[in-house]
Amino acid sequence: MSATNNLQYRRFYRTMPIGPMAVLTLLFFVPLLFTLSSAFITEEGFSLSHIFSVFSDPYTQKIMGFTLLQAAVSTLASLLLALPGAYLIATYSFKGKRFILALSAIPFVIPSILVVLGFVIFFGNNGFLNKILMDVFNLQEPPLKILYSFPAIILAHTFYNFPIIMNLVSSYWEHMDDTCESASWTLGANKIQTFFSITLPRLIPAIVSAASLVFLFCFNSFAIILVLGGGPQFTTMEVEIYRQARMMGDPSTAAALSLFSILVTSLLLIWYNTTQKKLARSETYRNARRNTEKRPASLAGRLLALLYTIFSTIFVLGPIISIVVRSFMAAPSRSAQEVFSLKWYRQLLALEQATGHMGSALGALTNSLLIGLTVALITVPFAVSLSVAIRRKQKGSSLLELVGMLPMTVSSVIIGLGYYLISSKLRGGMSLSYTLVVLAHLVIAIPFVLRTILPEYRKIPLSYMHSSLTLGAGPLRTFLMVEIPLLRGAMLTGGIFAFALSMGEFNATLTLANSSIVTLPIVMYRLIGSYNFQGACALGTILIAVCVIVFLVSEMAKGGTYGR
Repeated sequence: MSATNNLQYRRFYRTMPIGPMAVLTLLFFVPLLFTLSSAFITEEGFSLSHIFSVFSDPYTQKIMGFTLLQAAVSTLASLLLALPGAYLIATYSFKGKRFILALSAIPFVIPSILVVLGFVIFFGNNGFLNKILMDVFNLQEPPLKILYSFPAIILAHTFYNFPIIMNLVSSYWEHMDDTCESASWTLGANKIQTFFSITLPRLIPAIVSAASLVFLFCFNSFAIILVLGGGPQFTTMEVEIYRQARMMGDPSTAAALSLFSILVTSLLLIWYNTTQKKLARSETYRNARRNTEKRPASLAGRLLALLYTIFSTIFVLGPIISIVVRSFMAAPSRSAQEVFSLKWYRQLLALEQATGHMGSALGALTNSLLIGLTVALITVPFAVSLSVAIRRKQKGSSLLELVGMLPMTVSSVIIGLGYYLISSKLRGGMSLSYTLVVLAHLVIAIPFVLRTILPEYRKIPLSYMHSSLTLGAGPLRTFLMVEIPLLRGAMLTGGIFAFALSMGEFNATLTLANSSIVTLPIVMYRLIGSYNFQGACALGTILIAVCVIVFLVSEMAKGGTYGR
């Protein structure tokens, strides 16, 4: 490589982070500054009095306590459901293993508003599960009455989060050296004794790491609490932030509450990153000599696998299938039984006069598609340029990566609050409101797309680029002709995940948008609130179709991703 090319090479990659950092500063840090300043600035100027008054309020303390409690119980319930599955996947070979792994990926790609709707349709008093139980056991009353209660919150969080623990723990377990277990069996210990004395202590780091991530997600839960909580008795910090900002008209109190949420979330992310680094450095994991050929399941193992597969299928697929089935049902009259009907889809497509909130469904679908496509088209180039900057930067790459992931330390409700405060200052028209919705979705999607593209970019050997430069190609041509083609699979995967995240985004949109801005999740929420569950299911089925397409395309894209 000539001296001129070398100079151009260094200059090109030095300027790469300027654009992404400027955009991230504008889109993330400025709205966050608006939010935090509202907590400290009063009519008298800078003051801590409002913060002290908010957190000394017994009602606020109760909300803080319940937020931590429900997150802890939800994490424990997710552990109880996930660990048997992790054991089966890590230690046995059985026919239903691939199905369980595929099934566990479903909650990763579905929006929280779908979880809410699915649980209402499947576990509700008039839901499919209660109807089946009433028919089978000839009951007059629904035996399961859990909606709008604390158990409903825990059940929904468990469904949404147990695959995280199952996948993380089983992956660590599969690669763990089994020499110690073999020695224990040789010395006469049975499987139960070996598990509790040898295996479980070695799995603790992976369990703690996975559980901390689930606790973080449950702590920041919004839609599930808002709908399934059923009232102020089960309010969490995120719901209270939204209520204070949009329903009570008190953004300063909402901003003060955001401080607690940001503090806890930041501590949890620091803890999670610390546990992940310990796992990566673990001698048990790195020097694993585990036999990759898993033993066939015994009779008891096959029975356990069958029962777990059946339970997981009902637990995971039941709510999702219920949404699709219910979307094709309608009663010809108020007193008639529900029959197969395309009524809700005809209303959705404006082929039939719509009733209530269904009248805005087609506009919401159009808005969601356009916003999602815009977010995907902007986020992918942003994440690519930031990935290049992180990989190429000799000093400060860890700091640059941390900055790119910072939006994950703030819940989407708080991001929406920041943009809502900006919109109240600017007082623009509809175009400004839609622009702010797109920007909020963009901030939420950036860390996820970055996490998709950066690992694949790090797999590309630098010798490829050096060879191109040596042969006379400039840095820009090398980037476009060598690096970008190798990243096509990761870019496609990142783009469709950004699109799906935007399509299903509910928290920030509800906090930010005014009543005239509608997206698919917002209309679904309004339909659920007006008890038009069939109409909500029709919109939910559209989201399910998007999620299925996203999942299938991402799986196909992996085949074209460099290094796979």
